[in-house]
Amino acid sequence: MQKVNSVIRSAWLAGSALLVAAGSVSSVQAAALDSHVESKLIAVCKAIKADSRIDLQRAVKDSGISYHRLADGLVCNGMDMYTFAMQHEAQSTGAIIARRTDLDERSLTARK
Repeated sequence: MQKVNSVIRSAWLAGSALLVAAGSVSSVQAAALDSHVESKLIAVCKAIKADSRIDLQRAVKDSGISYHRLADGLVCNGMDMYTFAMQHEAQSTGAIIARRTDLDERSLTARK
């Protein structure tokens, strides 16, 4: 009987380990971006850096993602959209981002 319990315990542990491994693999796959989507998000970052209002509006429209969702998740060189704009002295695109995401631009702008 003790041998049967040992075999059952081993099978249960192996099954649990397999489920944990399978769960972690699927979560990693879900986090990967499609290269097409990634290129559209890169275009948004480039438009911010170029300080082009038209390019930014076009890139956001092409991405199919709202300004609010982009502000919540887009990272350009490790910074959020507004910080990235201010870092590159992109006042025009920074103003659009602040207005479209309901940020108080005056309280977020730091002086050098």
